[in-house]
Amino acid sequence: MEDAWIGDYMDRKPSADFLTSYILNNSNVKVLNVNSPWGTGKSFFLERWSEMLSEKHVCVRFNAWETDYSAEPLVALIACIEEQLKDPVELAATSVGKVMINTGSVLVQKAGPLILKGLVRKFSGVELDELLGKGSEDAVDGVVEALIKDQAETRHNVKEFKEEVVKRLSQAANDRNLTGPAFIFIDELDRCRPTYAIELLERIKHFFELEGCRFIIASDSTQLAHSIRAVYGQGFNSERYLNRFFDAEFRLDNEDIFSLVQSVLPSIPAISLYINVSGDVGRGYRYDGQVVHPDRNTLTCKIKDYEENELVLVALAKCFDVGLRELNNYAQQIKSAADTIGENINFFWLAFLVFYKNTKLEGYADFLGGKGMESIAEPIRSRLLSMKFSFTKSLESVYNIVAFYHQLVTADHESFIKLSPNEQGWRSNIYYATCNGNGPERLRSYRKIVDLAYRLT
Repeated sequence: MEDAWIGDYMDRKPSADFLTSYILNNSNVKVLNVNSPWGTGKSFFLERWSEMLSEKHVCVRFNAWETDYSAEPLVALIACIEEQLKDPVELAATSVGKVMINTGSVLVQKAGPLILKGLVRKFSGVELDELLGKGSEDAVDGVVEALIKDQAETRHNVKEFKEEVVKRLSQAANDRNLTGPAFIFIDELDRCRPTYAIELLERIKHFFELEGCRFIIASDSTQLAHSIRAVYGQGFNSERYLNRFFDAEFRLDNEDIFSLVQSVLPSIPAISLYINVSGDVGRGYRYDGQVVHPDRNTLTCKIKDYEENELVLVALAKCFDVGLRELNNYAQQIKSAADTIGENINFFWLAFLVFYKNTKLEGYADFLGGKGMESIAEPIRSRLLSMKFSFTKSLESVYNIVAFYHQLVTADHESFIKLSPNEQGWRSNIYYATCNGNGPERLRSYRKIVDLAYRLT
């Protein structure tokens, strides 16, 4: 389904195609973890992948964070499956529904009152007290804990529950002329309470490892591991613990952000540094002096008509190591600040201030105060030094460009005159544009405007 991938600026579709083939050809992979930091497009990926798969398979999407308030993730997950596979008001008429609200069922007898009252009222209009009698709150406790601890008595009930889940998914596939297995997508797990996230993983492990069911779980594994340690202690090996639940892990590639930047950054009239965006030197092109070809640390882009502003934004995103969500927000801040400044702006300087303000608030104040370039801490300093732009006759680090702008901004009249470059190049372009813009004062004014744009979220 090509329409599902409209707006796929990170080229996620090939990953979805690959993973679909991988899961369907490896029946031992029941639970796949899609690992990527927060704000890097996991929800987009799961939404579009599930839409693509829904042409041939039953697909259910479960937002774990939206049910984080629930006392029992198992019931929340079952409710989600029923809601998406059948009209929720008909739950009581289904086989799974009958098991869930049967007063003789161990599941009902062992479930907490808040859990069951919420479920029963929502789907059947029947109060828990009508099923179990008055005072049921004092007689019941967690459903899954009881089932796991007392396997000798509950093995039969667990088997019946699993059979009912398989039947429900199979019936949905038959009704829709789809094939197995069913795919259940779990999103926003790393935003949940640590205990809820752990319990949900345990429920999936104990009750949903079924032949006709595959789970796709999106999480920031690093953050999830921190959450688990918050529960079990800092010395706990949470990474090894997580491996119990995941049969395989796939890391999303977040390096190629060129197309995404092109989509989120509006056109902004700016003073050009004349960066050689493509890094190419055409045949017959002549320069005075030696041409310096890009090295592996030089950022270039082969996309047709890629603009200098866009390349600068890519460079800063990599230097400050920002996620895709933050990148979109920073682009909006830059545009709002540029609209306020008006005319041709010093895009590089404005964008740098926006990134620095958002990511290193304390260092930002030192940078514009008395400490200057020395206040830029590692590892940002190293990335600024190593990331380069091609100017055809030279390769210049992002750090050097920042340093020259900083000299201009902090210069008094006498020292500003001394900064006048002796030769043409990017320094000359910046310097004389600053002169035509009434000197460094206009550059200094960017700070207050960036402070205002920073308040946009």
